[in-house]
Amino acid sequence: MNGRENIENIYKSDYKRAFLTFDDGPSVLTPQILDILKQQNIKATFFVLGSNVEGNEEILKRMYQEGHYIANHGYTHTYSLIYQSPETVLEEFNRCKDAVKKAIEVPEYNSHLFRFPGGLIGGKYNEIKHRANELLKTNDIMSVDWNVLTGDAETNNLSIAYEMSRLQQTIQNKNSAVILMHDAQAKKVTVEALTQIITFLREQGYEFENFYDIIK
Repeated sequence: MNGRENIENIYKSDYKRAFLTFDDGPSVLTPQILDILKQQNIKATFFVLGSNVEGNEEILKRMYQEGHYIANHGYTHTYSLIYQSPETVLEEFNRCKDAVKKAIEVPEYNSHLFRFPGGLIGGKYNEIKHRANELLKTNDIMSVDWNVLTGDAETNNLSIAYEMSRLQQTIQNKNSAVILMHDAQAKKVTVEALTQIITFLREQGYEFENFYDIIK
């Protein structure tokens, strides 16, 4: 599978490319994010939570129809449930996958792409996460973290200036930027900053890609 090799080399590129990724949605803010992406003609990647998909089916359908990549962030985002064992991680993936398939009415849909809540590396569940990652691979599921931050999960005093400064700090000298943002009710500032983030990336010479370009 080409996709696996591409994911393993996601942080390497001989040209400047940026992946806008949004975790934890859908939320009340998702339509605004989609509006901005449509205006800017950019396809992003959404790591959705299965528990948020139910009740937001129309938002998911729009996301899918507008060409964004719907990837998988598990079902609950509750670490103590997800990280009981490698098998519970796979169960969370499958529950989220089933919720997405049902929402977008595409029975065969499978993103093959998971983002570990909290990231793959570190934390008290580090060992279980790494064992889970091996189990996911045997089920043709790849995982991806990020290498650039907007800092929208770092402080309760978020501002556009803070997000822009974290973006500029963490993107330095990176040709391939996988940018972590959050699609959640409390992250209104991320929506407010999004156009500025996109403008900055364009000015720096980045092309926008999503995981359809990676997982062919």
